[in-house]
Amino acid sequence: MAWKKVNPARIHRLFYPQVPVVITVGFNGRIGGMPAIWHTPLSFKPPLIGVAIAPEHATHEMIMGAKAFGVNWLDFSYAKQVGELGDLSGKDFVNKLAIVGFDAINGEASGQPLISEASAVLECHYSDRYRVGTHQLIVGRVMAAKANDNFKEYWNLARYNPLLYAGTESRKRKSWIFKSLRDETVTVPLRGHARRN
Repeated sequence: MAWKKVNPARIHRLFYPQVPVVITVGFNGRIGGMPAIWHTPLSFKPPLIGVAIAPEHATHEMIMGAKAFGVNWLDFSYAKQVGELGDLSGKDFVNKLAIVGFDAINGEASGQPLISEASAVLECHYSDRYRVGTHQLIVGRVMAAKANDNFKEYWNLARYNPLLYAGTESRKRKSWIFKSLRDETVTVPLRGHARRN
């Protein structure tokens, strides 16, 4: 096999496309949220998940205060809203989810906001955090998990059209690229807002 060198600053792109989630949190009367590309299950017993969040993001600060958060999977039809959510600073809004058109409902187990349009959600109790270079790995213990009828033991991909993050492009301005399994593409131009999600 003839391989070419990959710039170490770009190795994360080898993992794309990847299914993003939206991390949601409520604290001090505010509702925040941000798309997260880097996330993973960590343990069966107890059920633990991890999400990498830069400490300067408002979402990180709110999770540290609330000690709980939500994880939301959205299908491809919400690509534009997910992209817009990632371009807004959580420090600027009382309800960041509403600004992009999402309806927040409180989770029964955590009281944390969840996106009612989501295909699946987790309610997590903050468990720990670990510094991993530019980000912190936030570990959450899953308190509750729910999904719509497109999920049984696995996703029914004939019915569920997951949102896939394919990276960014820079032409006239930087844009996020989202794709679907059905070969659809949505490009969301970033307005250059402060990236303090």
